[in-house]
Amino acid sequence: MIKEFIKNKDCGCVVKAIICSIKNTPDGELYLLGGHNHLIMCDICKKMEENNEYTLRNMWLNDNITNNFEYAGWKQYHCK
Repeated sequence: MIKEFIKNKDCGCVVKAIICSIKNTPDGELYLLGGHNHLIMCDICKKMEENNEYTLRNMWLNDNITNNFEYAGWKQYHCK
């Protein structure tokens, strides 16, 4: 089963991402995240997206690593 992670952004958005790759390190596994999508989108980001601004680009490039211990604020998502 694919692991999914969520993160709350400061603006109020909630973003979901999935594991694209796993890197073994001396401190344990690190997960490279991709497929960033909004679960909840704030009004500011909605307007930006309407103006064709990709609001998750920075996350996709710079906030794309986590582990099983909520590194960088990413928490495992358990959809029911």
